[in-house]
Amino acid sequence: MKPNKVFTSLLLLFGEAIIIFCFLHFAKGLSTEILVLNTVVTSLIYLLYFIDKLIPMVDLKDKSHREVGAMGVKWVYATIYMVLAVSVMIFFNGIHPIDFTSQLIIHGALFFVLLLGVYFSSYSSRKAHSIYVEENQQRSVLIEIKTTIRDVLLKLEKASDAPPEIAKRIIVLQDNLRYISPSNNKEALEFETQILKEMKAIYGNLFDIPINVEKIVANIVSCEIIYKERKKIFSN
Repeated sequence: MKPNKVFTSLLLLFGEAIIIFCFLHFAKGLSTEILVLNTVVTSLIYLLYFIDKLIPMVDLKDKSHREVGAMGVKWVYATIYMVLAVSVMIFFNGIHPIDFTSQLIIHGALFFVLLLGVYFSSYSSRKAHSIYVEENQQRSVLIEIKTTIRDVLLKLEKASDAPPEIAKRIIVLQDNLRYISPSNNKEALEFETQILKEMKAIYGNLFDIPINVEKIVANIVSCEIIYKERKKIFSN
């Protein structure tokens, strides 16, 4: 175990020991059941606070930042729980004492609120991750198109028998594609896939000896037509 983890664990145990000692020493007038209940609730509040302050909750290696998406939801519910739980202990043990069963029911209801926070936090985390995955899928075809275009231009530089206008038209197409944003529209993805298919066909045709200029020009024309249609589509 790493030294920082050992130190964190010792801090956690030391804080818990202080909580137990304080209840045993300062709350002698309470019944055993209420004393145990208040100790458990206070320990839970302490654990929630301790985890937030001393244990990092965000994994910097996770590019989807799912914890960030869930953190706000979690701490809204956690803060509500902590404030209400402390208020209940102070009010129903000092100002207006009530029986153990009633306190147990109230704390059970408050704990249910905390569990709701855990549930909605988990949902937010999954949602943030699914959005990240979806956005990556939307970008992947466009990224592959740009990569293929770069490969085509590099191949054209080495092809002595390729007419200069071919490279010029592909450069224009490359510049135009930079202004296309990822879209969650199914039709947009189909157009992008068609452009990628045509670009790969151009790259394959560059290996012909001699280069089949007519085929390459036909592929470029197809790319230009498809690009114009794709440009009309935005995200849903």
